[in-house]
Amino acid sequence: MTGVGSMSGGGPPEGPGAALARGGADGEGLVHHLLADQALKVGIVLVALIVLALGMALIWKKAGRGGSPWRDDG
Repeated sequence: MTGVGSMSGGGPPEGPGAALARGGADGEGLVHHLLADQALKVGIVLVALIVLALGMALIWKKAGRGGSPWRDDG
């Protein structure tokens, strides 16, 4: 058979799913990599939400709406 690519059946699978196709330690490494990637993304989102909340609080105070509605201005 003289095919090209994975359809030729002449070698081990290649590509993104190759680690899962081989199984064993490579699959565990892939799962670990995916979990670490997900944790990193969650961390980035949490930091962004904290920065957003701090920015909104700062803008709220600069706009003059941070104090009590019954405060004495003068």
